[in-house]
Amino acid sequence: MELEESEVLNEALISFLEKTELGTNGARYSHLDVRKRILDIDQPQSFTLKRQQRIIANVTFCVRDFSRYVRYFAFNSIFQSTAQSNRKSTSKTILELKILKIFKELEAKKNIPFYAYIEADNKRSLMMSERFNFHIYTHIISRTFSRVAPKKNKNISFSNDWEAISNLVYAHYGHYDSYFDTHVQKPPFVTLRDGSGEIKAYARFTKVTWRLHRLPGIFGGALVRVLPYIPILNKLIQPKKHSFLTPDILSHTASVEQLQELFAGALALYDVKSLIWFVDPNDPLYQITSSGFSWGILDKIIGIKKINVVKRNTSNKYSSEKPFFVSSLDLI
Repeated sequence: MELEESEVLNEALISFLEKTELGTNGARYSHLDVRKRILDIDQPQSFTLKRQQRIIANVTFCVRDFSRYVRYFAFNSIFQSTAQSNRKSTSKTILELKILKIFKELEAKKNIPFYAYIEADNKRSLMMSERFNFHIYTHIISRTFSRVAPKKNKNISFSNDWEAISNLVYAHYGHYDSYFDTHVQKPPFVTLRDGSGEIKAYARFTKVTWRLHRLPGIFGGALVRVLPYIPILNKLIQPKKHSFLTPDILSHTASVEQLQELFAGALALYDVKSLIWFVDPNDPLYQITSSGFSWGILDKIIGIKKINVVKRNTSNKYSSEKPFFVSSLDLI
């Protein structure tokens, strides 16, 4: 078994990642814009295990000042069930020992934590992370906003001016746990302005496209198959090519009404029907949505999903006074 280290993700690895199906319990999906996302990865450090020139596994990190983020942790489908089995054996496979050695050697070079996101109902992946000495640090949630026919709003438009919002972004997010601005300062931004042109609220979104193999719930597999024939829902979800938005930053001065207006206007600008907000539930902006905020139909079907933030090599404790900063690009 040979190990290849690289700061560039080559064609063979990209093809491998494109074929990777994510999720083990409930929802299952594939990313259809892997090639585009790879261009956005900040300071990648990739390790690929091969056997007879065949990729067995890959782990790719984003190296940040404060931590290494586990961007990809993928196995060849032949080995996936074994790697993510429910066994509780304390002994490790040769594959696990190879990967564990990577973590230890990186820590010896630069002693900073590792972190990753794992869906709370994905018991296999959580158990797998524990075998590499990760533990639950805190959790975030995902919440879906949708509109069947979002309408364009004359007060909402794209902007390329980072300087116009940079001070506000830092004031709103600068104290957050694990905040970094590598991605959030890249345009376009979406702004809500008043009649005089003053910015009342801002956001940055990323458009995402997934293939949905299964939705959450007992009947998730059947639902994917019948969705094209269900009125209204077939406008909101297109399993073979489902596009939606994810926000990276949002104006914390926005009212409930302005946030709702900003979301709906962004859907119209990007020509999609829904967005998924990955957010720390202690985020004060999210907390204002508890009253008077209309999430839409998909939220009633999908509900609130919990996602664990897992860490390795850290003694720090989470504080609700410093919500965890979520860069949505890490999750898409």
